[in-house]
Amino acid sequence: MVSPEDNGAASLDPLYMRTQADYYFAMGEAYALEGNSQKAVEAFKMVLIYDTNSPAVNMRLAAEFLKQGMITESLAQAEEAVAKDPKNVDSHLLLGGLYSSLKLYPKAMEQYNTVMKLQPENTEAPLYIGALYSEQKQSDKAVKYFESLLKNPEYNTPYLAHYYIGRVRLEQSEAKYQKAAEASFKKALELKPDFADAVLTLGVLYSKQKTEDKAVSLYRAFQKENSPSPRVAEVLAQIYIERGDYENAYEQLEVMENDSDEPLNVRMKMALILIEQKRYDTAVAKLEEILKDAPESDKVRFYLAAVYEETRQHEKAVKEYTKIPSTSTYYGEAVVHAAYLLKGLGRLNEGLEVAAAGLKARQDQPQIFAMYASLLDEKGDYKNASATLEQGLKKFPENAQLRFYYGTINDRMGNKDVVVTEMQKVLELDPNHVQGLNYLAFTWAEMGVKLPEAEKLARRALELEPTDGYVLDTLGWILYKQSKFAESIKFLEAAYKHQSTVSIIAEHLGDAYYKHSMVEKAKKMYKKAADLETEPKKVQEIRSKITAIEKQELNGTPRLPASVEKPVAEHASEK
Repeated sequence: MVSPEDNGAASLDPLYMRTQADYYFAMGEAYALEGNSQKAVEAFKMVLIYDTNSPAVNMRLAAEFLKQGMITESLAQAEEAVAKDPKNVDSHLLLGGLYSSLKLYPKAMEQYNTVMKLQPENTEAPLYIGALYSEQKQSDKAVKYFESLLKNPEYNTPYLAHYYIGRVRLEQSEAKYQKAAEASFKKALELKPDFADAVLTLGVLYSKQKTEDKAVSLYRAFQKENSPSPRVAEVLAQIYIERGDYENAYEQLEVMENDSDEPLNVRMKMALILIEQKRYDTAVAKLEEILKDAPESDKVRFYLAAVYEETRQHEKAVKEYTKIPSTSTYYGEAVVHAAYLLKGLGRLNEGLEVAAAGLKARQDQPQIFAMYASLLDEKGDYKNASATLEQGLKKFPENAQLRFYYGTINDRMGNKDVVVTEMQKVLELDPNHVQGLNYLAFTWAEMGVKLPEAEKLARRALELEPTDGYVLDTLGWILYKQSKFAESIKFLEAAYKHQSTVSIIAEHLGDAYYKHSMVEKAKKMYKKAADLETEPKKVQEIRSKITAIEKQELNGTPRLPASVEKPVAEHASEK
């Protein structure tokens, strides 16, 4: 709007200029409150068009640029604000803070000293000067400035000064300074009992001194005597988790649950504790609650499925496992579990479909190759099982478990030489592979070759798994094959104790009893073996042993010493 009194010289109405400046300033403030920093910057820049001399606008621009991480632009605005109003304390404090963040310590110090001259009773500048000295490891100078605050009657938060003194002394390793740090933190807590920073840092001091129990007692007392702090709860919960004290850890996680930047992570920890404590119903409820807020979380879904599996809710487990996407890191395990459960539910073909789909989606998961092959094995399709494992081994030639399964499939197909070769490769890859040690030892025993070497393998497996019934059986059977019947009985009895529902183990023990002239025990064990066996042909083989004993008893034939008697017909068995 042109004023007619200007005789042709164009100028704008001051009221209009002021109104526009105020409007854009208000818009800038509104955008800033909404978190729209970019629009706030644009609005504040418009203010400077209508009011070029306002340091307050430069200050607001500096603050918004800082939010965006644009330090150079923020610094330029702060310097402009100081230039426009050299006596503005807030401008000097902001500029000092920016210099400090850029580690321009002399420039920062100059700004804070200017504040001290302009406003001798200012309580912020000494705090920042002390922090600058602390960053430069000039501890005594830093403490001097913090202590000066304690003498300033205008300073109404003395607990902070004590806290900062403690922080400075904590960085100094000498015992006297550590003691001074402890005293400062305690003083800060005396002045402000609910000061979480002080209690946490004092706890760090105790932990550094290898007195974690003292730190735990401190944290516990703080939580009990004040409104529980989520930050203290986080530290305390982690300590309890590491100690296996899940009850107390859970209590602290409850404090954090509704006041955390990562509530889902906290709830997940709570769910894992419930699982560890076998409180499965509560764990399921917690996991389902998390899934409502984060339905895309495959980790949560995997654990929910695992709990369903653990509690024998297999249909629900399969449902959750099969929802996990192929892009997930949990996909391979999810496929394996789902397929295995479907097999257990008598739905072998569905299990095969799940495993086949998994293999199609992810060729980088060796466990899927193994599961698919095992299901084909279960179906009696040894040829395709073998082909699947060969495909897997091309991708993962050093995967001991895949190679082990490949060996067992070849055993089904009667390729004993391949079995031996593959099991030897398994042991080259993993000398402590218990299944490989046991399988090779048992294979040699069945072939009647390398029995001393087989015994060494079985004993090595037993060292690794001393209560494994199958390993005990293998060692006992190898000893039996070497005519060490008394010793074999010890291991076979132990095997039967651990695996009393396995027919082959009961039969082996029966054979050993028979060889050691313990005929009644042998007959009793053969009867158990026959009852446990499901394959008709093998049942007949076992019953033929019972018949042979009964005929011997009927004919009154004396039991010959084991050293001269021919053995009862032995079976060709597999494990």
